[in-house]
Amino acid sequence: MVACSERGIRALINPKRSAQGLHVDPVELPPPNPQHWAKNLRTAWFSREKELFCDCLRIADLNVRESVLDDLSKYYHLSPEECRFRCLHWEELSVREWRQRDRSTREGVQAFYDSLESWSFDLSWYAYLQCSGYVPPTSVIAAQFAEHRCPGGAHLDFGSGIGVTAQLFSRLGFTSTLADISKPLLDFACWHLTRHGDRAHSLLLTSTSLPTGAYDIVTAIDSLFLAPDYVATANELHRVIRPGGWLITNFDERKKGADESAWHLHNNAVTLDYQLNRIGFVRRETLCWGLQCYQRVEPQGFVFRTHILYQKGLLPIRHFTALCGRVRWPTPRRVARVIARAIKKRQTRREE
Repeated sequence: MVACSERGIRALINPKRSAQGLHVDPVELPPPNPQHWAKNLRTAWFSREKELFCDCLRIADLNVRESVLDDLSKYYHLSPEECRFRCLHWEELSVREWRQRDRSTREGVQAFYDSLESWSFDLSWYAYLQCSGYVPPTSVIAAQFAEHRCPGGAHLDFGSGIGVTAQLFSRLGFTSTLADISKPLLDFACWHLTRHGDRAHSLLLTSTSLPTGAYDIVTAIDSLFLAPDYVATANELHRVIRPGGWLITNFDERKKGADESAWHLHNNAVTLDYQLNRIGFVRRETLCWGLQCYQRVEPQGFVFRTHILYQKGLLPIRHFTALCGRVRWPTPRRVARVIARAIKKRQTRREE
């Protein structure tokens, strides 16, 4: 009876899992309705930056979907049908790449990025989904913030992936630099930008160091939490951003230990945010979809130390609040489902 009760409790408060798995295909779904979106998402959707972002993906007379598949087809010498399959099933392919060798060491993790192909398909399709309205246009929202805070400044796209964020910033007048630890991704990004008539400086982070105080704004979207040494990476970003400059990043929390999120090396957003604060990044604004805007400050002085003590005091409350947000609380419907499943299992056992 005790064991049964414990299983029931775990079923009721099982942590929610982040959206993962197959990408959707917009041609198989009804079009989204922006009128039901939050105001900042509607603003981004109807903006010139969003149209420019879509233009970054288009080739000649092809639409965004056809252009994305054509890019992948030409680069990897695959049919568009095979490219579509790899885009939709990117996670399964990524898990296969991850399992090819031991990833428990820093060298093993780096070897994963040195041979990575599946993420080119994932990130290309995700950019298409941003243009189609099935996921928030995070690159557009980040660019709008940058235009307001430091128009035309020096921009670093840290963990640049296929380079579409840097491509958008460059077309908006920023001096953009792509930086990534994955040579296959960086090679594809440079090829993509060249094919679309864009230019941006690129840096392979495993062989080149970033210049000190060179950037007004750094975007690290879906990348900072993948760093094996998070604190050292955050300190490095603090070094390369000019005083008063900006860092835009997010923390995509995933189920710990799951194969399909094995490369998510840090899954506690509260702790990651606090560590950024300690290093000298003060959170000024939250955009959407978890995008946080931090301003670089010097980590010294009475005001800064007081701020950090205050943030440290809030940690228990923030951890508890985050836990409450992840818990599936026992609503009447959920309780009824758990009880119904338990009764059904009991009847099945009796019949056996």
